Amino acid sequence: MKMKNEKAIIQLIQEDSQMVDILGTVRTLKLPDCWVCAGFVRSKIWDVLHEFPKRTKIADVDVIYFEPFS
Repeated sequence: MKMKNEKAIIQLIQEDSQMVDILGTVRTLKLPDCWVCAGFVRSKIWDVLHEFPKRTKIADVDVIYFEPFS
């Protein structure tokens, strides 16, 4: 698979049920201005580009968020 743009990366993630489940779980946290950090996506892209037969194990998922002081 060639990933030439953001749309291709989004499709790659949407086709991965484990990644979709993780993103759904993060959404349930209802964190303000929440982001799943780059390693989560980087590993998936790396595996696909190098045609690994098995995905790299997701050891952890880094989630960051910003909540301004009141």
